[in-house]
Amino acid sequence: MHKTVTALSLAALLCVVSCKTTDTPLIGPAVNSLTGMHDETEARLNTAANNAVTAGKTDEALALYTKLYANDQSRDVALNYSQLLRKTGKTGKALDVLKPFVNGRDGSIRDNAEPIMLNEYAAANIEAGNYKMAEDALNKVLEDKKAASFQSDAYNLFGIVLDAKGQHKDAEEYYRQALDGWKGDPTSVMNNLGLCLASQGKFDESLTILRQALILAPQKPELARNIQMVTDLRKSVVPTAPISVTIPARNN
Repeated sequence: MHKTVTALSLAALLCVVSCKTTDTPLIGPAVNSLTGMHDETEARLNTAANNAVTAGKTDEALALYTKLYANDQSRDVALNYSQLLRKTGKTGKALDVLKPFVNGRDGSIRDNAEPIMLNEYAAANIEAGNYKMAEDALNKVLEDKKAASFQSDAYNLFGIVLDAKGQHKDAEEYYRQALDGWKGDPTSVMNNLGLCLASQGKFDESLTILRQALILAPQKPELARNIQMVTDLRKSVVPTAPISVTIPARNN
């Protein structure tokens, strides 16, 4: 397959590299059982925040979690709050919330940092372009034999780091490892793998996996957009074979 990227396709390829998703799971049911919620007003606020998360109302959930975090800086609240901050573009604040759970006094990553916090810390650092910090956090998760349930997330995030550094073949392997152990909806990882394949010029493979993801999650418009983007990129990169016209010989 022809892999030379023309000037016309450069902008599209840059979009391919930047359209990865750094989804990491919210802590989930734990937000229903926060500790230290003695005041009835705070209890109602917690329920409202959880309902907003469930309904996908990110900005509303963020406003409610900001109030929660002011009174309860436990791990569960901090994790959900930091992810909502990251998803609304407030990456620096997200890292500030996470650092007490991840970093030691010297700023390095603690050996006893929890894998779920390390994954979210890595996701925030990826958003901020701090790839070395993200790698350090993810390596901790992948090296921890007790962190098996968190390693699929770590493989996916590590793939994004490698993609951003132009190491697309290595990134592909990490995405595939993430999919091997993935629990739940795999389409975010499939999206990342599909775009990684496109970055390598493997357009047919890319379109196959992106279309499979769209079948599994037709409600995700980004998948349809990425399919169209890769299709257009393929047309601009892969040359169309010229039509050969044979003129029959004339009989004298």
